[in-house]
Amino acid sequence: MIQKISNQQKAVILLHEIYGINQFMEDTCNEYHRQGFDVFCPDMLAGEFFSYSEAAKAHQYFSNKIGFDFYREMEPMIEQLKHTYDKIFLIGFSAGATVAWRCSENNRCDGIVCCYGSRIRDYLPVQPKCPVLLLFAEQDLFDVEGVINQLSGKNQIEIRKVQASHGFMDPYSPNYNRKQAIISKKHISDFFKRI
Repeated sequence: MIQKISNQQKAVILLHEIYGINQFMEDTCNEYHRQGFDVFCPDMLAGEFFSYSEAAKAHQYFSNKIGFDFYREMEPMIEQLKHTYDKIFLIGFSAGATVAWRCSENNRCDGIVCCYGSRIRDYLPVQPKCPVLLLFAEQDLFDVEGVINQLSGKNQIEIRKVQASHGFMDPYSPNYNRKQAIISKKHISDFFKRI
């Protein structure tokens, strides 16, 4: 786990993609710490790491060994942090976004951001108990519009469809889209300020 603690009043938990804690996650941890958050990034893969070229292997490992029920392992951490911090936020990317989405039913969270969580489509019955910002990549491998339509009537959800591909916020990914990453970071910042 990466931890960056400087006794702030708000904490952010960052949930990584299927690749594990990589340079993108390390950079993101540093970025949010500079913005005034204490940062926690649990290693869902328990030390395993995959390169982008090993996407199929990483997906298989995550599916077989970790899974989206990892949200249950987040509950004690969220509970513990709530005793220390005024606000607890989660930001998840891809598989981490789906885990974060499942955490949204925990009333100890103050706000959750899900970045290109394509498997959210498998958990549409989730009823968030805190504000959630969903950032979907327009060019993903599922019916993005259909999922947005099914989620758009739910309370506490703000949805943005981003003109980019899955992984657009990761500068080390071949799908990185600098313009859309900057716009999305602004949406995230504004979302947190409203909470």
